[in-house]
Amino acid sequence: MTSTAWNRLSLNAAEGSLITAIRECMVRSPRQLNNAFEADAELLDLGAGGLLALTVDTLNDGAELATATTPYAKGWLTTTVSVSDLAAVAADPVAVLVSCSLRRDRWTLEDAREFGRGASEAAERYGCHVVGGDTNWANEESFTSCALGTLRRGSVLSRLGARPGDALYVTGPVGAGNAVGFRTLALGGTAAGDPWLPEARVAAGDPLRRYARACIDTSDGLLSAAVSLAELNGLGVEVVLHDEVYAPIASAVAEAARLPRWCSAAAEWGEFELLYAIDPADAERCSRAMSERGLQPAHVGQFVAGPELLLIDESGQRRDLRNLLPRMRALDPAGSLLADLRALLTDGS
Repeated sequence: MTSTAWNRLSLNAAEGSLITAIRECMVRSPRQLNNAFEADAELLDLGAGGLLALTVDTLNDGAELATATTPYAKGWLTTTVSVSDLAAVAADPVAVLVSCSLRRDRWTLEDAREFGRGASEAAERYGCHVVGGDTNWANEESFTSCALGTLRRGSVLSRLGARPGDALYVTGPVGAGNAVGFRTLALGGTAAGDPWLPEARVAAGDPLRRYARACIDTSDGLLSAAVSLAELNGLGVEVVLHDEVYAPIASAVAEAARLPRWCSAAAEWGEFELLYAIDPADAERCSRAMSERGLQPAHVGQFVAGPELLLIDESGQRRDLRNLLPRMRALDPAGSLLADLRALLTDGS
């Protein structure tokens, strides 16, 4: 990684500069296959031991947990955020470690049981187990997971490899994460019924290994993911979002708030689908294989040789992502989110 890597639109500048400073003082492992930001998980060649994928993610109290409003949902999400990174490199999950920092005045033993049940049932859903971790009392709540998986030689998938003219596909409906987070913080709470439980798309592994050229998960939103793939590959991208690509809850929340649906693809509560680049000649075969595994792949754009980073929304309007995404990220989730978002839209973004 170069010292200027964080200047990409896909990275928060302050966060990127910190990552750069930390990594500049570290010795790179000779076993590591990827450079910084080039894959959702870190990829290690263990020689005769095979290929290993590993990743770690932390969820902090506040906006990051706005989509998980029960202890069970927090446990499920804690496992899912890291296993989703394994899914994006087409790894087979093996194990998850979970670390919890909990507030003594808020957590009961029953809450702890529900958290553990959520974390464990998510891992089982993905074909692995939570095997241990760490728990502490703290002033602020946070949850960290580390996921480990194995890779097959000859089929390593990263964020690199997209080419001009490649089609851009997503493994399922988009916008649910942003809709749930927005509903919680801007519309005054959650709907009755079961909590939202996003799913890491481990089931996409075989088709991705066979057909995809590059892949990233949408944990930070679809538009940010598309820009990341484009910038890492030195390409432009045109994201085309029709009404049918959105999750039902995204459409319902957009209607209730009188907002365009594309907003649910532009903020950073992602839905943990996988966004992948593919040769258009392989797209139909890959989609059939995805559908056979219960997924709902959708064509959402294409990569281009030029520098443009564009969204073509459900109304057909073209929006410059270089202007739109920084302004979306500047919105304060803890502030007057609905009013600020409407002001941004009125201003012409």
